[in-house]
Amino acid sequence: MAAPATQQSNGWEAPSDGAKEWVLCGSALSTEGRILVVKFASMCGATVTKFWKPNVTRVIAATDAQGVCTRTLKVLMAILNGRWILKIDWIKACMEAMHPVNEEPYEVSLDNHGCCDGPKTGRLLALNNAPKLFNGLKFYFTGGFVPEYEEDLCDLVMTAGGTVLTSKEELVPQSCDGQAKILVVYNLDPPQGSKVGEEVDILWKRLTEAQDVAANIGSQVIGHTWLLESIAACEKNVGEGKKIIS
Repeated sequence: MAAPATQQSNGWEAPSDGAKEWVLCGSALSTEGRILVVKFASMCGATVTKFWKPNVTRVIAATDAQGVCTRTLKVLMAILNGRWILKIDWIKACMEAMHPVNEEPYEVSLDNHGCCDGPKTGRLLALNNAPKLFNGLKFYFTGGFVPEYEEDLCDLVMTAGGTVLTSKEELVPQSCDGQAKILVVYNLDPPQGSKVGEEVDILWKRLTEAQDVAANIGSQVIGHTWLLESIAACEKNVGEGKKIIS
């Protein structure tokens, strides 16, 4: 039997059964959306954080008319941590009802790269204490990444249970049974401002460098977007071995 609800002076009703405190984080929200989230948090007593933190319980993501959200670091982190990723309509529905409403009808199901049901899949896997997505995998990043972006990718890999190798000295031939698989990651995004011909040359050079590293250890080369696609879909076999263009 559920514990009785308590009503605040502003009319907001909330269960008094010690439910986990809400920590809300907006993703790609407009100024109007951010203001609404802050107003809602003030009403119900939730906490709002500007940046992703492990204690975030709900990411409120901007969506278009078709319910599609932008794939952001916050969204990917929420998927890996099994958190709710909700449309702003959930906030509006709660404010209208003056009590918490069921999240499921408001859960985001599609991102702007076409991945479906990643949020729900990640949430259910976390509820079932499933192994992390990149358990048993090691990643080595070759050149071509802006340092801040590479840091974000490394954070995603480690959150997903993978290991990041930071030096060539850590790379060893993949001949021993039971040894963790190493994936050599190169950047598929061309530098901003580069021309079409230059883009091809740059991407080819990056691929060649990554292949040289992988050849020495009998490893596999992947474009960095394999990481993003795998996390967004919560399925590490998405596009494995292919160069996925984001």
